[in-house]
Amino acid sequence: MRNLFGQEGPVMRAISDLSTLVFLNILTVIFCIPIVTAGASLAAMHYVIMEMIEDRGGGLLQEFWKRFRENLRNATPVWLILLAAAAFLYADQRIIAGGQLGLPRAMLIPIYVGAFVVAAVYVYAIPLTARFVYSTGAVFRNAVILAAAYLPRTILMAAITVAIPYLFANVSRLMPLFFLLGLSLPAYLCALLYRPVFEKMIGKREDEDRPWVLPEDDTEGNEE
Repeated sequence: MRNLFGQEGPVMRAISDLSTLVFLNILTVIFCIPIVTAGASLAAMHYVIMEMIEDRGGGLLQEFWKRFRENLRNATPVWLILLAAAAFLYADQRIIAGGQLGLPRAMLIPIYVGAFVVAAVYVYAIPLTARFVYSTGAVFRNAVILAAAYLPRTILMAAITVAIPYLFANVSRLMPLFFLLGLSLPAYLCALLYRPVFEKMIGKREDEDRPWVLPEDDTEGNEE
């Protein structure tokens, strides 16, 4: 019992991780308010969460700010492309579902398929951007490869990414949880799923202080 509730016990660890996720979620939401910077904010969040899972995290605020600034250039175009694709699909869904053009509702099927593809790419693209320095095309290429290679895992990650924020945002009693855990909680759960994929597909450097690098790619990652 003493080990259970001790400073290094699972209960205190869970409380510490939860408080970190709450603080990290608040930071991420604030830095997402300018929509253009949301990609860098989400990438910084994923990076800090990966560090937290690996027990390598330092000062949360300093680490988040550092990764946010580093990802402004790399994550922003990835985010804007995903955002534009999602907005286009949403607009089409509203038009077809509203019946303004008299189109059959069966036309919604490709819209939903497209939405899943966007979500499937998103759940890998942002973490890849957080961890590596790649061209925008390389990020999407690797995200598509990983999404297809690990499809069941991808489906679960996409469901987590969409369902938890949607639930928190649309159930009035849970609304406060969106600002506390609406982004960081699904990101944490997804990190538990994609981290083994990263380690298997990419390989982790034997020296923990060196960056991860994709096979046959000499570009250095964000990690120092």
